[in-house]
Amino acid sequence: MENESLIRTYKMDRIVKTEIKKEDITGVPSVTLHGIESAQQEDGVIESDLEEEDWTEADLELSSFQDVDTEDSDVTLTQAEAAHSMPLSDAPMRKYPFKLKQNECGNILTVHHTVKEAGQQLRIQIAACCFNEQSNKLVVIDKRGNIFVFDFVHKRYWRLGFLMPRAKLIRPSPLHISDYYVGNKAGHVFIIDVDNSILGAHGDVGNAALEELSWSNRLQNPRCSNALMRFGSEAVLVNLHTLEVSHQLDFDESRYTLKFAAFLPNSDQFFIGFSNDSLHVWSSHSLCTLRMAQPIKARNRKLRLLPAGETIPEIALRGPDDSDLEDDLTFDCQDYDFADGSLLNYCFTPDGNKMCLSTLDGYLLILSVASFDLEKLYRLTDFTLRQMAFLAQPKERIVFGITARNQAVMLDLTNTDHKLVVQRSNAISLSLSRDGKLLSVTSRCGEVNVWSTCRLFNALQVQTRCINQMKSTFKQLKPLPACSVGGGMSKELRHLLKPERLKAMLKEYGCYPEKYRFLIWTSLLDLPCNSPQFQALIKLGAPLMVRNQAKKLRIRNDAQRRLVIKIWSCLSQWCKVLAHADFMPHLIYPFVKQLPKNSLVSFEVIATLVLNHFQLWFEFHPLPPSNYLAMCENILLHCDEQLCKFYKSQEVLAKDFAWPLLSTAFAEVLEEQQWLSLWDNIVSEQSWFPVFLVVAYNLIHREIIIRLPDKRSVLLFFHDQNPVDIGKLLSKARKLMAKCDLALHPQRFMQHFTPIPKGVYPKFLKYPSEWIEQQEEQAISLIKHNQEIDARIRHLELEEVKIMERLENGLKQEEHARRLKEMEKLYQDTIHREEERITCQRKMLLTYQMEVRRRKSEVITKLQESEQRRKVLEMEKEIDLLMHNIERERRRHNQQMQLAEDEIRNQEMELLAQRYYSDTQDAPLAQKYYDNIQKLCSQRDQLQKNLREMTMEQLRPPATSSAQFNPQLLDIENSILEIQREFTEIITTERTTRECRSTSS
Repeated sequence: MENESLIRTYKMDRIVKTEIKKEDITGVPSVTLHGIESAQQEDGVIESDLEEEDWTEADLELSSFQDVDTEDSDVTLTQAEAAHSMPLSDAPMRKYPFKLKQNECGNILTVHHTVKEAGQQLRIQIAACCFNEQSNKLVVIDKRGNIFVFDFVHKRYWRLGFLMPRAKLIRPSPLHISDYYVGNKAGHVFIIDVDNSILGAHGDVGNAALEELSWSNRLQNPRCSNALMRFGSEAVLVNLHTLEVSHQLDFDESRYTLKFAAFLPNSDQFFIGFSNDSLHVWSSHSLCTLRMAQPIKARNRKLRLLPAGETIPEIALRGPDDSDLEDDLTFDCQDYDFADGSLLNYCFTPDGNKMCLSTLDGYLLILSVASFDLEKLYRLTDFTLRQMAFLAQPKERIVFGITARNQAVMLDLTNTDHKLVVQRSNAISLSLSRDGKLLSVTSRCGEVNVWSTCRLFNALQVQTRCINQMKSTFKQLKPLPACSVGGGMSKELRHLLKPERLKAMLKEYGCYPEKYRFLIWTSLLDLPCNSPQFQALIKLGAPLMVRNQAKKLRIRNDAQRRLVIKIWSCLSQWCKVLAHADFMPHLIYPFVKQLPKNSLVSFEVIATLVLNHFQLWFEFHPLPPSNYLAMCENILLHCDEQLCKFYKSQEVLAKDFAWPLLSTAFAEVLEEQQWLSLWDNIVSEQSWFPVFLVVAYNLIHREIIIRLPDKRSVLLFFHDQNPVDIGKLLSKARKLMAKCDLALHPQRFMQHFTPIPKGVYPKFLKYPSEWIEQQEEQAISLIKHNQEIDARIRHLELEEVKIMERLENGLKQEEHARRLKEMEKLYQDTIHREEERITCQRKMLLTYQMEVRRRKSEVITKLQESEQRRKVLEMEKEIDLLMHNIERERRRHNQQMQLAEDEIRNQEMELLAQRYYSDTQDAPLAQKYYDNIQKLCSQRDQLQKNLREMTMEQLRPPATSSAQFNPQLLDIENSILEIQREFTEIITTERTTRECRSTSS
């Protein structure tokens, strides 16, 4: 489908609307901006027919962010959903102004994306967000792929012209200022330019969602600028320029899988974490393991070797006086797979020298990046951290984290008592800017909160100073308890919550506001909030009956199950009969489910109901309360005799149609909201109001009940949820109570409402105490009897063990003798086999010796041949040397002969000259120089003789060796003789020539 047929230009509308959101978590009114009108999407076509108008100053004051005088501010970006990364518009990007909050809590910005679909407001969750490298921009991607950029310097925000659906992770690029890397859930990685709205290179890198992205410090070289990306349990090295996979890190170990993978700060090495809690440091060049660490083992070793008087620092989010609150800060085992090991998450300090690890069992480990040695250890007593980040300043001191209960917290590692809860719920991830000045917290409810870390640090400092001043002023060792529902109410609050006002509200709306319901219950029941007395009951522990019956409870939520047992134990310590009442867990559970964080209020609500509304329930325990049920039956008989006759015909008693409703506090037959509305009215009425509720429930369902075929169907009817109009039920019960005869009215038999006094829990004594004492005595006697039986059984078992030992000893001896015989036979067979083996080895040894001799003779023959070849080579070398010497001597002799010839020629010339002069003069020259000429001739003859002797000496044949030579040597000797013969002929020829010349002269 072509882009021009799919996309139309979005235009800015001037409509700015302010709404109060009920779902706002903090309870503060949020300002919602509809700056971009919601688009209509039909069959893939996005349309918008809005007219473009200019922004005015009045519009800006209510636009994206709150100005100075407003308490809270949100940015709502209205956008249509698209299923592919197509451009939204060809028009240039338009940037819109916003203003930051100016409050003291530190929350400077709140971003959430809201669209209008089918006439309803729908908030789209944020998928990923991050700050840029300069810490002056925030990029946000929602789960529909819309990308928004917030510039904190120019106070402008804009939307990019394309979508990035299924985004999972976004990180700023270290190569270019305006580029970002985005990974989606399908394993694709994209490069986007947020300043120019350009979708750059992209690649299909992995097969799962991108979980981690980091890069080395070698970014200048295009070949070495690698990034490490982790897709689930796989990790790859990717080139940052081309997004091509350079190396695939495969781990085929089936016992553990990949868990973490990231480059170490300021290094070209990366570490790998596995599900067996081991850390491996790898080289990005050789891809080899350089070192390995076991932080969990190092921690356990340090704890074992800890001196007796030394303790590790502890950090707790819950105050010491909040023990009555349910432990909602601890880790929920259902949210984590224990097969993944104990390490939860990691982070590095800003300078990259330290590494912090959080564990599943509540520890913080500080390791040195250089050696991976454990340097510091902290204990998290009531919470765990699943994400962390260090603040740049002060150095290695402030840690921001997300707890397992989705709380964003700020911890001071230097002073572990100082902490700050930044966001109390729904926090799923956080991100710190590079300079540490801004903190973003992504919420589960679909928004991003940006906090100023400077203001948060100042708030932490102010809180610390206030606590220290209060401690010094009041001289108390413990901090003041936090304000909660169970705390004491002021006089002004009690004046506002007068019963008359509350009943008027109840009459108008039918129920109390959900946010203030239990505060109203506390006021109506006049709960004293006796925390010290409640703590004393907790310290008494659970009675034996409660512990035994608690094993049979079937409550899926472990936290609720523990709280039911806790409240039941306290009630049993307060009143013994409640420990023997089997229906108590079913009565306690609905109240505990609605008050999971304040067990004190749950206990006092039920105790007040026992003292007032349930005062006649335990008169004939363990039998059902006959008097109480008789009141219900009498009123029902007075109102509807036919229904009572039907019950009588089916043999259905009051304990069958009334007690199932009362013993479960109507929770078994009503939905949650109906149950809350019902008990809003019960706590507002007199203590006998439940009697009329039981009768009204039977009368409303009269037509259904009388048509039931048998008793079993009737009994099951009062254990199932049936459609009922809760308003009609309450109205019917009030009418019955108003018109009831005094002779039948329960107020004759029940006392008026009496609250629990302050500072004490009065005893409840309306039960058969003698029977309880007998039960306890019987239980004690049964325990003793069981102990005696156990002792006898242990004695019999010991005797049986001794008999068995004797029997085993006899059997062992018999078995020992049998095995000795088998062993002896085995040894004989072994010796026989060894003898045969030795004989065979001897034969093999002789064969080997013969073979060795044969091989030895072959080796000797080969050695002799090798020696002969060596001698031949040496002779060839000597012959070559001789030939070289002969050639050199020949050349020298030729030169000497040439010189002698020249000298003779000169002498001849002189003789000719002398003869010429002698012919011309008187005396002949031959006579004059005859002696000299003879002398020269004798010298010449001597010289020629010497030359001839030297030549003949060199040409003399060597003596014949006695050794036998092979034909090759004979050929060489013949060649040498031939050369000598030729040389002799040359000498003879030259000599003849010289003699002829001398004769002619």
